[in-house]
Formats: sequence, structure tokens, C-alpha cells
Amino acid sequence: MVNLLGALLGSLLFTQTVLADAVTDKGRRLYLSNCISCHNKDPNTKGAIGPEIVDAPIEVMTSKILTGVYPDPLPPGFVPKRKTKLMRKIPQLKNDIPAIFAWVQSMKKPKK
Repeated sequence: MVNLLGALLGSLLFTQTVLADAVTDKGRRLYLSNCISCHNKDPNTKGAIGPEIVDAPIEVMTSKILTGVYPDPLPPGFVPKRKTKLMRKIPQLKNDIPAIFAWVQSMKKPKK
């Protein structure tokens, strides 16, 4: 019984890891095909037009992708990185925002 429970738990953990990897890979592909025209391919680094986005909360990412503007009010502690606050709307990514956010967060480098 203990071996069966261990096998089931191991299988569940493996499945969760595979699913998480699939989500972050989808987010990576979406980011590279939709975001790097303005943001850097490394979300820790500012791009030609857009700022680094690794520290943006999901509420900010959602609002910017869907409406092109920051949420009002801004999340506590969040400060925009650039004075220009407009972004092109990409509403077709609505259902994919969690995947993009997951990949961006997986790329976060430790602060020095």
C-alpha cells in the first residue's frame, strides 16, 4: 500500500511538473512572438521601446495587454519604469496571460 501511494504521489508530481513546463514553454513562445518587438527578449532587461517587465504584477500585465494602459489604481508598491505609459493592445492574448506571466517569472534573476 505504501509503495502504491508513493508511486501515485510521484506520478502526480511528475504530471504537475510536465504541465508547468508546458505552460511556461507556451508563455515563452507567446512572449517571443508578441512582445519582443518592444520589450527585450530577456524580460529582466529594458527593450527598445518597452521596459523590463519581470517585476510587473499579473494585474499590470493583464491590464497592459488587454487595454494598453496601467490599471487604476496601480498595485501597491508598483512603480512604472517609463514615463510613456501606452502600449498596443493585444486582447487576443487574454487567455494566455497566465502562461506569459509564468514564463516571465521563471526568467526572473536574483537582485544584486
